[in-house]
This record gives sequence, structure tokens and C-alpha cells, in this order.
Amino acid sequence: MGERYDTVVVGGGIVGLATARALRARHPERSLVVLEKESMVGAHQTGHNSGVVHSGVYYTPGSLKARMCLEGRVRLLEYAHSAGIATRTVGKLIVAVRPSELEELPKLVAKARANGVGSVRAIDKAELVQRLPGCAGLGAVEVPTAAITDYLQVAERLASDLRATGADVRTDAPVTATRRADRGWCLSTPTGEIGGRFVVNCAGLRADLLARSMGVTPPVRIVPFRGDFYRLAERLKSQVPCLVYPVPDPNVPFLGVHLTPTVQGELLAGPNAALALAREGYRPGQWDLREIGRWASFPGTVGLARVYGPIGAREWLRSWSPAEFLTAIRNLWPSVTRDDLGARTSGVRAQAVRPDGSMEDDFVFVPDRGALHVLNAPSPAATAAFAIADRVADQVDGTPAG
Repeated sequence: MGERYDTVVVGGGIVGLATARALRARHPERSLVVLEKESMVGAHQTGHNSGVVHSGVYYTPGSLKARMCLEGRVRLLEYAHSAGIATRTVGKLIVAVRPSELEELPKLVAKARANGVGSVRAIDKAELVQRLPGCAGLGAVEVPTAAITDYLQVAERLASDLRATGADVRTDAPVTATRRADRGWCLSTPTGEIGGRFVVNCAGLRADLLARSMGVTPPVRIVPFRGDFYRLAERLKSQVPCLVYPVPDPNVPFLGVHLTPTVQGELLAGPNAALALAREGYRPGQWDLREIGRWASFPGTVGLARVYGPIGAREWLRSWSPAEFLTAIRNLWPSVTRDDLGARTSGVRAQAVRPDGSMEDDFVFVPDRGALHVLNAPSPAATAAFAIADRVADQVDGTPAG
């Protein structure tokens, strides 16, 4: 075996890096390495999102998402401020565009308050028109605490901080094979074997595959969903000073196409949620034969198609048709035209699906001997990363190494 470390964190996204930071702070005497398969940290979900710092409105009261989002956002913003990373508290309006959606507004307010989100209130159409004259809506929920930041900068700073403490953060270091060793694990990488007394799996889109290679039967399977964003024209930026979201469909674990100012001064519209046929399928039509084979053998495929098939078809169409995407944008902001759609970017969300085809709605942590697997950490995981990190560190401290 090559180099040995007390702790190996697999995955250099914001969750993996925040976890490494928490472990390093608790046990500075222990050697630690972060293995990231790409040439930079934050290359996937961390660096391909809209930069929203969520407040905790949507999540089931008492769930891990609800608790960790509230705690994590405070710590994330504190860290960003201390590191000189841009943040802006811009607020959010969750807009009802149909009469039936007005009934959901009091429910959203009640859920937000149950989660400890302060200053949330419903506003009527007259106030909405006064606040956002260009917005199509019958009423809205105002969330003043919603903010934006640059998660890639946060990840890069976390990596820099870790290196400054003597921890090792390695890029271009994919884990290609695993096996149990006398004291923990042996992980194969292109540059040699890495021994780890304890392994934390924060591999995001590939977390279930890594868990399976380490002898765990995951209770969920990661299904990749591509989300596309369009940059909107300069003329619209001053018209949209805050986040503008639709009322979410309670039967779908995605928030719908929304409008998002960024700390870089852009205005984004998106994302949709189209099934991707590759773990890192950032382009429509991109596919991976191995991934298709996994789909064919997964029991949840039939259930997923049965429940979400019509919705999935609509989202897939949006990924191919700018006209369909424009229709979704104009539900919120009718004056947007085809000429307002600029460059398109995409991200891929790692969504866990159960064997019955239902989508897992909460974070999932699976402990094993000498390892801990983070198997579902979609949005709001970036917001909650520092809280997730502490939970992982608690479980690592309480789980005997192999």
C-alpha cells in the first residue's frame, strides 16, 4: 500500500470540503486527504448552480433538510463574510400565478415559520405589482432572508484553508477501486494507492457507486437530473432585484423555473429538471451506455416513470426547445422575449431514488465499518454544507474505525 492517512474524504465539492474542515478542526493531529477526481474542486454540483442561499421555507418541519438549512445558512454566510466572498441578501418572492396556487401561500408561510424562518409573510396582488411591476402573479410569499453567493469561491477557499492547516487536497485523483485493508481501506487512484483508516464518501453524483464498491448496498440510487439556465438580457436585470420563484408543485421535488440575480451581476432563468442519461450529462443528448444499463436493472425505474413520466416529458422538451423554456419563464415574467435569452449553462443534480421509484426527500447518511456514506445531498446541501459537515463529523467520531 502507498500513502496512508487517518481520514480520506472522497469528493471535493462544498460538502466534502466542509466535512474535511470540520474533521480537521476537531482532530488536527490526524492526517487527512481530500480526493477529487476532477482537475479543480467544486467542478460539479457546487460550481453549476444559481448561487442561492436558501432560507428553509420548503422543507418538511423536523427533517434534516429543514434543520440543517437553517443552521447551515448562518454559518455559510459567516464564513463567506470572513473570507471576503461576495454575498447579497436580496430576498425572495414565491409567486402564485393561478388561483389554485393562492391556497398554497398560507401553507408555505406556516411551514416556513414551523422551520424557524423569520419575517415570512404573504402579500396580495396589489403589493406584488407595486414591488415587481413586470411580474405576473395573484399574490406571493415574501422571504426577506434569502441570499445569493458564489459557491465555487467558497469551495476554493475551503480547499485553500485546508491546505494551510497541512491537510492534503488532491485533484485529478479519482477513486478507481476499493478494498478493505488490515486497518481501514485501500483506495486505488491513477497515481497510486491511498490507505485510509476511515473513509467519508461525499462523491455526489457517484456516491452510490462508491458505496457499492465498498460493499454497501445503498438504500437509494442516484439519478442524475440536468437543470438548464439561461442568462437573461441586460434590460431585465434592474427589473428583477430579488429571487422570483413559482409556487412549487408539492408532488415534485424540484422548485420549477425561477429568476435569480447573481453576485456576478447576471440574471439567470431556470432550471428545468430533465432526466440525464449520464452521471455528468451536461448536454442534451449526452448518454452513457453503462448508466443506461444501470437504469434497465434498477427496480425503481418503472415506478419513477409511472409517477413522473408526464412531468419528465415536459421537462425533457424544455431542455431541447427554447420556446418551451421561454413559456415557463413567461409564466412569471410575461415581457421576456426570445431575444432576451442569452447563453445557456447547465448543472446536474444528484437525486436519490428509492427502489419503489419514489424520490428521497431528505439527506441520507449511511454508516459502515470504517466508512460513512453521504448518499443524498441535493439542494439545499450547498446552503447546509457546514451543518452537514458537523453531522458527519459527529458520526465519524461515534463510529469505530475498521
